Amino acid sequence: MENIFWPQTESPKNDDDDDDFSHFASSLKADCDRLGYPHRIVETDPSRSLTAIWDRKVDYILENLRELGSVLWLDVECRLLTKIPDDWIAPLTCTFQMKNGRPLSTGALMLSKEHIPFVELWSKYSKKYAELPDDFVLEFLLRHFDLSFQYIHTEFFDRTNPAQVVRGQWKTEHTVIQHSTINRWETPIVYSEAFNGTRKNKRTVNRCEERARKRKYIYWRNFGGDYDEVDALMNSGVDKDFEVAEWVFNPRSQQYSPKPYWPSISEDFGVKPLTEEKYRKNINNGFTENKHRQQSLRRMRLNREDRPLAPGRNRLKKLFNMVFFNRKAGQQL
Repeated sequence: MENIFWPQTESPKNDDDDDDFSHFASSLKADCDRLGYPHRIVETDPSRSLTAIWDRKVDYILENLRELGSVLWLDVECRLLTKIPDDWIAPLTCTFQMKNGRPLSTGALMLSKEHIPFVELWSKYSKKYAELPDDFVLEFLLRHFDLSFQYIHTEFFDRTNPAQVVRGQWKTEHTVIQHSTINRWETPIVYSEAFNGTRKNKRTVNRCEERARKRKYIYWRNFGGDYDEVDALMNSGVDKDFEVAEWVFNPRSQQYSPKPYWPSISEDFGVKPLTEEKYRKNINNGFTENKHRQQSLRRMRLNREDRPLAPGRNRLKKLFNMVFFNRKAGQQL
């Protein structure tokens, strides 16, 4: 199996700065080399939006499926800590718990040549709904086509959960992939709006304050060190840069950031939520329902020419059922 990684190296054109993801690429490359996995890492051209970049992701996966037959896709901000488990079998992707559903998270995605017809549809509908994340489009298609994915739980909050994929820079003894969100540090509002929709009253919001608060949540979610150590450090008043668990903190200036963004894109530490306790209270019930996602899924429609392919009326149902059976066990994956 070839491992394909796609750096989202350019930010949308309406951002203040261009995102440079080369530091993520070098880390992931080192992980693959250490574990003995062949890999391909490419850099995208500038794009007008995040969703336009994500559409390229689908096309790139399709291109490599045709050439290689089997691929494991990882978003470039991922870290691969251990060998891929033997029981990870295509088709496979990640999911997480949300009120009234389990949305997909395609930061890790395993596919093989049998899935090319389905990925062609994914590519087609990613372009049709170009303003939506590729995760949304994939979830929409899986509601219509009989394709049995293996879903790997992704853990965002509970650091005692033995999840194989975690959404941060922390880990447990069971962690295979760290899928951090520090790549959102430079433009957190843009990422938030891509997944949650644009608020109608955005002009009345203090964007600097909103960005600072979103960055604080990035810190609480991702930081893999000791929060109490950081609190003591930031209360010391020392005029010095301290590196702790891949983050940098300056007590005198009260600035901080993930290491790759220091010092050019640092932020004020003293914004809410101010303490780990407050953060834990805020996320105690996990993710609430994403109305933008639900509304998007409801409004998406199959084209007329693709409706006969969907289960119940189709000529591809038998094909999908056949190719996604475990040939050795004779059971669906």
